Amino acid sequence: MEATARSGLRPTYTPTVMPTRCRLNMAELPSYDRARAFRLLVALFAIADTRRRERYCVGGCSHEWHQLAACGDAGPAPT
Repeated sequence: MEATARSGLRPTYTPTVMPTRCRLNMAELPSYDRARAFRLLVALFAIADTRRRERYCVGGCSHEWHQLAACGDAGPAPT
């Protein structure tokens, strides 16, 4: 699984095995496995976003989240 490799987790860790065998229920995981599951999900979403950009946004798009670097907006002004 590409997300497992990108996350740096071992393929034998519970969060990497659970999605292939059953539903991933975060409430059932101990805290150290929740952190691992989070890393796995972030890697999975990064892969999905990359694929979406390559397929649908290659010639430019109007998605606000793909334009953040272009607009130079670093977020809300400090208070």
